[in-house]
Amino acid sequence: MTSDLDTRLDLLRNVTSKVGAFALARFGNLSHIVIETKGEADYVSAADRDAESLARRLIHAQFPADAIVGEEQLGDAEVDHWLIDPIDGTANFLSGIPLWAVSIAFVRNKEPVLGAVALPALDTLLWASVDGPLHGTGSVSPLVGAQPIAFGIGRNRTWPLTHRLEVEAAFEARGYHIVCLGSCAAALAMVAAGRLAGYVEHGTHLWDCAAGHVLCRAAGALSSILFEADGKVAIIAAPQHLRVTAKADARSLSEKHIFDPGSDRISHRMESSAD
Repeated sequence: MTSDLDTRLDLLRNVTSKVGAFALARFGNLSHIVIETKGEADYVSAADRDAESLARRLIHAQFPADAIVGEEQLGDAEVDHWLIDPIDGTANFLSGIPLWAVSIAFVRNKEPVLGAVALPALDTLLWASVDGPLHGTGSVSPLVGAQPIAFGIGRNRTWPLTHRLEVEAAFEARGYHIVCLGSCAAALAMVAAGRLAGYVEHGTHLWDCAAGHVLCRAAGALSSILFEADGKVAIIAAPQHLRVTAKADARSLSEKHIFDPGSDRISHRMESSAD
């Protein structure tokens, strides 16, 4: 890893930890948080916006010229940039459920290369470069040699219900217990830490999964991001023998993504549309 990435990884760990502590303080005072919606069952609060603003200030204090893209304030993704999901699992957060995450990644040459995920209510922080090793502190430390029987599935209104149920049924047929944690970043952190056998979600956003993808790769777990329609992505973190199961019926996926299963790398090349 180059020296500038070493510096950014150290900053990433510190920023994610501080934003996690900030969000945790808000989590302990939910009665004073006003809940808003950005769309159908798409919740947001001042805690999300303030947490992202804090992350931006901390990053720009050390790297003022770096581009930043965040879920709440968006940004320019055409150059190397930081990618922030200030509170992933907002519905859990606003409901007082401790399964939510702060997820921050650094993207270089259109590939997430650094990632950190904090699970503040579980006193856990995981961070890594994509080449490893995986670092962690707190109650959800990485396990070695674990053989989890639970498999994570994400749920959202973009992923067609029939396709999701098909994927769930395929994994259940293989003997896995299906769980939905309500946070893509938290679930991917659990994969990286050896708590989940894998995780699949179609129709999500890159800021939801970029940092968790890095953690999985650092831990030696196969993880791929596929680009779908309307700027959405699919994340598949699963062993090689389960990857066909994870994609299930390819006909229900967008025709506009390009994915090389041999390389397991993200591709930002998009097929030209006839529209």
